[in-house]
Amino acid sequence: MRISTSWSQQLSVNAMQSQQAKMSKTQLQLSSGLKNLTPADDPIAITKGLDLTAKLNKTTQYQENINAARTTNTLESSALSNAMDVLQNARDLAVQGLNSGVLKDSDKQALGHQMQQALNNMVSLANTTHANGDYIFSGYQTKTPPFKQDASSIPPTFVYQGDANQKLLQVSPDRQVADSDPGSDVFAYNSAVDGTPQNIFNTLSTLADALSNPTAATYDTTVKNALTDLDAGLQKISNTQAKSGSRLKALDDQEGQNEKLLLDTKSMLSNVQDLDYAQAISQYSQQETVLQAAQQSFSKIQKLSLFNYL
Repeated sequence: MRISTSWSQQLSVNAMQSQQAKMSKTQLQLSSGLKNLTPADDPIAITKGLDLTAKLNKTTQYQENINAARTTNTLESSALSNAMDVLQNARDLAVQGLNSGVLKDSDKQALGHQMQQALNNMVSLANTTHANGDYIFSGYQTKTPPFKQDASSIPPTFVYQGDANQKLLQVSPDRQVADSDPGSDVFAYNSAVDGTPQNIFNTLSTLADALSNPTAATYDTTVKNALTDLDAGLQKISNTQAKSGSRLKALDDQEGQNEKLLLDTKSMLSNVQDLDYAQAISQYSQQETVLQAAQQSFSKIQKLSLFNYL
């Protein structure tokens, strides 16, 4: 079989072009840091990489949800802690107001002014907002102040304007954590006196009104009953504070688990898609050597002629 000169030359050119293509691919791998540039390079590895990337994105979102839930729960816990301090002070004022043999009417009225301040502080705490302006105790009605005064009633009463829903944030594939509690669960309760629906603001309003009018015939009874309801309100807020603290602990625990999962997933993803630079550089060097040798051989073959032997 005869091999023509042109065919031989074409084979050499094709071999050099193939080697140049290999070098170009290796250069792209080195520049991108990726082992596989297209799905055709390794379909199984590409599919696995996509699955790991999706898992990584989901877990990252869970971590962001944890941070959001922690922020709001921390804000709620702080508001409830301050509320407990305000209510303890209000309770002390109410107890003082029952010392009829020691206090003058003017002293009780002064206590009434302090009780009114306690009421104002409680309303402010119940209407606490997030940094974005959302009310944390309004349930889903985050743009609506949870408690509003009805000035038409005497003494003034307060009504809840939010809803009973609780926003849940996904912090793992099978776990959700609430970011706060609706005001109807925090500040409302059934009266310890007669079992009727009550809230802490109406109790404080009743106390402020009673202390400001110490000569009323029902003064002692009103203050004692309100003090009993105040204790019920304190217990309700204390229970909510404990739940908020439990959620913060759960968020910390879940964050630790997610961090480990992120680390493991990143490691697996790196094994699947990241380039081994040392191996790639060595491969590129070998490809370059082969190409140079092919080019030199082709150059020498091109110069061969029968006239060199005549």
